[in-house]
Amino acid sequence: MSFDFATKYAERVANAEYDRVDRDFIEAGSHIVTVTATACITSQNTGNEMIILEGEVVASDTMSRGALVKHIWQLSGCEQWKTQRNLSQLKSLVLATLPPEIKDINADVVAKAIDNNDGASIVCGASIRIEVKSKTSKNGREYLSYSFMRAPVVDPVTNNTNTTEDEVAWSAPDGFQWGE
Repeated sequence: MSFDFATKYAERVANAEYDRVDRDFIEAGSHIVTVTATACITSQNTGNEMIILEGEVVASDTMSRGALVKHIWQLSGCEQWKTQRNLSQLKSLVLATLPPEIKDINADVVAKAIDNNDGASIVCGASIRIEVKSKTSKNGREYLSYSFMRAPVVDPVTNNTNTTEDEVAWSAPDGFQWGE
């Protein structure tokens, strides 16, 4: 026995959100990650606003090359200090993907860099360096501390960088034009 998929489900499938690829959270270590997507979402469970960064590990001292990873910033529904820390990390992420000569950013630049609703996010396609350290809070709780920086150029064969710490290359996607 069969059913008429086109009549019953085709429109619902076409209007559904894409199913996200299952990814691991970025673990402690030093990583070069190419950003594959960003999503600005409101949690269906809590109503909290969040930004999800998805990427692929290019080089790492603790994760496998090619591993699919994610990082989530919660922007509402949390303590003020956590929101401010997350906003600061997002600013670091944006600056890490811009040409080195751009030292200051405004709201328009941030919106172009993060908001992927129109598929034009500058962050997508960029490679960034993420340092993740395991730390202990004043209350004795373990947590991971994340730092987002401009990525050095990585040789895909040897996994070695061919630049010094001071000679990092801009890693934004080819063809992106500012001011459009």
